[in-house]
Amino acid sequence: MASIEDIARDFTALLRAGEFETAGDRYWAPDVTSIEPAAPPGGLCAVVSGIEAARIKRRARFGGARIDEIGIDGPFVTGDQFALFLDMVLINPASGVRQAFTEIALYTVRGDRIAEERYFYD
Repeated sequence: MASIEDIARDFTALLRAGEFETAGDRYWAPDVTSIEPAAPPGGLCAVVSGIEAARIKRRARFGGARIDEIGIDGPFVTGDQFALFLDMVLINPASGVRQAFTEIALYTVRGDRIAEERYFYD
């Protein structure tokens, strides 16, 4: 079994490389719970469970905006959790407008999988 540090480092490396789908496919538990501070656009819930629901929520979260730049501090590991501090620049594909977006992501690991992801942002 991989250590929490190994999982956190590999997951973070995938995010830094822009491989968001690969990171989720590799590390989400089948029943992963994903928690946002508020419901994303499109009538989705702020809390969803399961890989497919997490994928849909992730795609809807930014309303189709493309991540143009990403900076990640971390991972910061303690116990069965790790946290990342993410700074992103999003581009609206229709208008080309760039928007800064910052969040803290907290991941809880059980076994070799992320069982819960929780996001903090304004």
